[in-house]
Formats: sequence, structure tokens, C-alpha cells
Amino acid sequence: MDTEGVLDIGTRGIHLLFDTGVIVEAFGQDAAHLRDAVAGRLEEIQFAVEHLAMLPNAWEGRRFIELLPPEVRHILVLLYFELLDGKVRQNPMRH
Repeated sequence: MDTEGVLDIGTRGIHLLFDTGVIVEAFGQDAAHLRDAVAGRLEEIQFAVEHLAMLPNAWEGRRFIELLPPEVRHILVLLYFELLDGKVRQNPMRH
């Protein structure tokens, strides 16, 4: 998958990998609970990130993410927005 392209489009407010409901759900999670989930599911999260990057396109990525356990899906959403925030901060004139 063209991760840079997905992030570039994300800087315009179009999030190809997640629908609005998934995003709202992820940001509504308790931070302490998600930190514990990361610690307990690190290998599963790493596998999901690596597998996602190898998929041919964002639509396949979205289908893959929909099949993940909710905690892992929430963590991926938050990781995506961390990356997106970093990208916007590097070039604030684009946003």
C-alpha cells in the first residue's frame, strides 16, 4: 500500500482506512485501557501494522482493519492519527 499517499490524502481530512464511526469509537476509548492493551498485544499490533503496509491498496486495508479485534483496530486508528499529526506538523502549510 502507498502509505505516504494514504497519509497525504489524510491531511486533507479524507481517511481511507477508517470510517467515521471507527474513528469516533477509537477516540472515545479510555487512554489507560488502551495503554494496557498495547502492552498486552504488542506482537498482534506489530503484525497488523506490517500486514497492512503490505496490502495492495487502502480498500484492502480497510477490509483487513474491519476484521481486527476492536482494541487492535482502535490502536491502529490512534497510531494513524499520530503519524498524520507528525506529517501535518512537518509541513503545516499543506493543511
